[in-house]
Order: sequence, then C-alpha cells, then structure tokens
Amino acid sequence: MFFCWYNDLGSERTRVLGDASMTDADGWMLVSRLGLDAEVGQPDPVNASFGDVMRAWLDYGKSKTGEEKAHSSLEGDRSRAKVHLIFWNDRVAKDIQPQEIQAWLDRKSVGIRSKLRNEISAVYRHGQATGLIPRGAEYNPMSLVSAPTRSDFESVDLSPTECSAILEKIEEPMVRVLVVVVAVTGARASEVLGLRWADLDFKKGRIHIRRAWAQGKLGKPKSRLSRRPVPMVNGLATLMEAWRAETIYSSDTDFIFPSIKLGGRQPRTGGIMVTDYIHPAAVAADVLELRDGIRYYDGEPVRRFGLHSMRHGLATWLADRGVHPSVIQRMLRHSSPNMTMHYIHSDARKAQEEFVEELIPSSKPFIISGLKGKMEHCGSTLREHNL
Repeated sequence: MFFCWYNDLGSERTRVLGDASMTDADGWMLVSRLGLDAEVGQPDPVNASFGDVMRAWLDYGKSKTGEEKAHSSLEGDRSRAKVHLIFWNDRVAKDIQPQEIQAWLDRKSVGIRSKLRNEISAVYRHGQATGLIPRGAEYNPMSLVSAPTRSDFESVDLSPTECSAILEKIEEPMVRVLVVVVAVTGARASEVLGLRWADLDFKKGRIHIRRAWAQGKLGKPKSRLSRRPVPMVNGLATLMEAWRAETIYSSDTDFIFPSIKLGGRQPRTGGIMVTDYIHPAAVAADVLELRDGIRYYDGEPVRRFGLHSMRHGLATWLADRGVHPSVIQRMLRHSSPNMTMHYIHSDARKAQEEFVEELIPSSKPFIISGLKGKMEHCGSTLREHNL
C-alpha cells in the first residue's frame, strides 16, 4: 500500500506503508501515527485552483504582517472575492498568466483596480507561503501586473464653516454630537459609533478607540495604529459631559450613540443617520445642491458625502495651516504617510491668491501702469511692418 502526496514544489511524494494485504483502516491508522494526515485534503500545488487558494486566504483572515484583520476589512475582502475574483475560481492558480490578469484589471473601473490587484497578490503570497502554489517566481504572475494606486475620485473635504452650517440645520441632538466628535477628532465614523462611555478619559483628555461598528457588527479597529487614543480637548469634553447628562444611556458600558429603537443594545447605524439627517441638513445649509436626485458640491456631482468628508476636512484644514504631514498622520492614525496624503486636499486657489498678494501687493499697482500705452505702440509698429 502506498500513501501519495505533493510537496511545496508540487512534486509527487510517496511512501510505502505495507503490502497489498493491509486494509484501508490499518493504512489510515499508520498515516496518522506517521504524522502524514496533515497532508490529507490539501490541494495539489500543481493543479490547485485559484478558488481553492483564495478560500484558504480568506479563512486565514490576517494581514501580511500577521495582524488579525478588522471585521470591515474581512467583509470587504469577501465581497470583492464574491463579486470580482470569482472570475478566476476554476483556473489552475500557477498557470494564470500576467497578461490575462492585466487585461482583466484594465476592464475594471479605475477606483477598484488597485484593490483587486492587491487582493490577488495576497492570494498568491498566501498560496506560496502555505505550499498551495509552487514557490518559484514563475508561478506568481503579480510582479508583472500593474494598477493605478489612485482613482479619479476625490472626497469632499468639509471646512469648519461648512460643518457649522450643517450642524445648525440638524435637529436631532445625538446626530449633532456625533458630527462634532467626528469633525474635531478626525476619527472614523465606525470608531465613533463603537464608543462606550468608559472609553472617554476625562482626566487625561483622550478618547480610547477599542472597537468599530461596521456592517451591523462590532469588531476591531482597522489596524494597530487605529487603536491609538485620540485627543479630547476641553471644549469637546464639556460637550460630551453635557450629552451624558442628557442621554438615558449614560452608564460606563452604554454606547454613547445608541439605537433607541433597540433599547441601546447596539449603536445607531451611520448610513441611516447620514441619509436621514446629514444630507438634508447639507442641502438646507446650501453646502450641497440637489438636482434631479443627484448631489452636487461646488458644482460637481459627488458620489460620497457624509461623516468621512469631515475626516478629510480636518486633514486639509490642518495642512493649510502648515501642520506637518507626520503630525496629521498621527492624528488620523494612518499606517502609511501615503494614505494621509490622499486625505489632504489643499486649496490651490487660495494658496495662489496668497502668493500673488505677496508678489504683487494691491498697494503696488506699478507693474501694470502704462501697459496700455505700450500695447498700443506695439500694435502700430506691427502694422507698419505688415505683421
């Protein structure tokens, strides 16, 4: 009797367990004693499908640094796998060619190409690390596949003045407090919605980020850096103390922004609050314009507008005041400075106006004085030469 399996390079391995008289039951018992049962049920690296490897990667559920992924990140991975990567499910993973993946990616919208490329790369990296795909470089096509790292989408960055105008149009106190917390701290809406009163340290003036409420579930924040506390200045602390005195859910274990309908057992849903309160308030405050069911900001149609726009707005406001990007990165708790730069939408027009005022002060109009006469003289000279 032989036991056959495949090693990490996809080569077939065999071991003689006994003669032909050995029963199947005896054979499997010996496989177990020899520790070979770990190889049972593993995909053949020579013929493992992309779908097999992808499911193993999804079940692993960790980032390339070994950290457990946040619930929202895992849900995003599963969603993209179900909607997009399923295209490759039945193909032998090691046989897929770079030009095939490149052509497939190029047909996708610009905004998602980078995520899909990174996800496929992670599948191959996991497959080779665990022996589901042979480990040679020739079996991983992703080093030859490219995708834009930025899309043509630009988030709205709400200024403090715009946030204030929106606040004045919101009647629900809980939503008003939520808007202030997000706008002032730059915390993600999911992190703020997951806050309990015990997370607020009034003595040290900080808010601990310990969980996130996303897609109807409580989970971990997005990354290790996301779990850093955010500052709570005196004015914000005063507001939170006032809100705690007003809400009926004020014990340490209660959510700060609870669902009244569900008896405070879970937080409110951010998307519903944005749709029911923030969008109408932004329209009423003339921050947004609604035409034929489409939202416009500064005359341009916007796909996304809400609490995250305030996070972008804080980053831009700080950058416009000369705050170093590394400080903004720490405040927003980004893992990468490149991500922080995506959040900074500095006002180029304003910068240009300030530069022009420095170069050509309004009190010194000499640069254009006499220009009209010179232009007329130049014109007559050209006419004399038939030019």
